[in-house]
Amino acid sequence: MSSNSRSLATARRMARLAGLSYVIYTVAGLYITFGPIPPLSAFSGDGAASPALEFLFRTGFLAEAVLYTFVCVSAAAMYAVLKTVSQGTALVAAFCRLIEAAMGASFIIFKYAAFAAVVSPDLTPGFSGEERASLVALLRDIYSSAIYVLLIPMALGGVLFFGLFFRSRYIPRWLSGWGMLTYSVIGILAATILLYPDLEEHVMLFFLPGALFEWVAALWLLFAGINTGKRPATGNVT
Repeated sequence: MSSNSRSLATARRMARLAGLSYVIYTVAGLYITFGPIPPLSAFSGDGAASPALEFLFRTGFLAEAVLYTFVCVSAAAMYAVLKTVSQGTALVAAFCRLIEAAMGASFIIFKYAAFAAVVSPDLTPGFSGEERASLVALLRDIYSSAIYVLLIPMALGGVLFFGLFFRSRYIPRWLSGWGMLTYSVIGILAATILLYPDLEEHVMLFFLPGALFEWVAALWLLFAGINTGKRPATGNVT
């Protein structure tokens, strides 16, 4: 097999890996959003939370760990596919998605700290009940609000990746264009919420098309793959 054939075969495998990663982290995201994960307030009462309730809450941590792990996997796979189009742009896009994952991992730590403070009061023996409640509220607010910060590098990485797909014609241009539009909207909405938090409830519905796009893109990459007949010439690498 020639080096060119091996390169094309690798690109096709990496595209399917990117699609599989999209599926996995989208499923994890759906579980986090709609799954039977109790709110943190369920543990703030006087009575001890049941082991079953704690277990369900911990499944949320596992789902988030899976989500951000496969964000990294998808970023590496997308870079492997698109570096022949523009290595510099693909590298920037991959780093943006890695920044997203790093931020997400940091926010999980804040969420776990709040959970630990609630279920294990002995970890904060010098705190009164009111002080502990204030600490938990602070950590919970950091997690719920700062999540919009990571959407900005995520959006930039997505726009760059699908801009390269649009340029290369590896996937249909309508799908690439949809991707650029979707991630642009996500970035704009995230920035808007950071600047004007009171608008959060009014703009949340506009995130839904992004979830639909990720499912379509994931299934396309996983099952249809990429059109390597449209592979750019090596001289186009920048």
